[in-house]
Amino acid sequence: MKNSLLLLVASSLLVGGTATAGDWRSSAKNLAPLAPPPAVESCLSYDYVDLEYQYTDFGSTYFDQGHGFGLGFSKSLGSMFYVNGSFSDGEYEYNWDNHFLDVDTKKYRLGAGVHAPIAKCIDITFEGGGEHLDAEYAAYYNDHDYDSWGYYFGPGIRARAGRLEMFGKAYYYGREGDLRKEYLSHHTHYPGIDDEYGWLFTAGLIYHVTDCFGIKFSAEFDDDDTLFTVGGRYHF
Repeated sequence: MKNSLLLLVASSLLVGGTATAGDWRSSAKNLAPLAPPPAVESCLSYDYVDLEYQYTDFGSTYFDQGHGFGLGFSKSLGSMFYVNGSFSDGEYEYNWDNHFLDVDTKKYRLGAGVHAPIAKCIDITFEGGGEHLDAEYAAYYNDHDYDSWGYYFGPGIRARAGRLEMFGKAYYYGREGDLRKEYLSHHTHYPGIDDEYGWLFTAGLIYHVTDCFGIKFSAEFDDDDTLFTVGGRYHF
């Protein structure tokens, strides 16, 4: 009698355990799979257009009133690379023996770059490209007109915190045919004034008013001149 009772209890437990295990497997099959984590977008964009006003401080009494307008762009190519370029239309006055000549300039730049993150919202960059400068002097002095071709390359950095973004670049450049420095060398004995190679530094900041638009301030300077810009950046 005792053996029959123990056998009956053991059979009941075995059947109940099997049913419970089956219930768990059935419930697991009905569970929805975990969704992948949402993609985190970078806070630094390489798709934008710049429009800016430019003022040039030549650092010399022989050039003055340098101002103009500029247009620039950047377009990403995949996750690391991008192309960029700019166009500026400006003018300044050249003091030729106390006779001021108007000079119109047009500068074109086209290049490419690569970027990599080193921390959250901080990228290092490396860019390179070519540039062309076309300078036209006032009537009766167009024999001073010239075209200059050049190249540039170098590292940079971008960082953003909240709405404020800061950036900096250091280009090594080489130019041929930039007669402006040659004309300046006629008035000064400063050594290397007609040097066609050197370093060009850029520093600036952007205040992002919205996700698409920001106000931009920057300065670009070399051994002789400083270019100040103020304008806007539109992200697309």
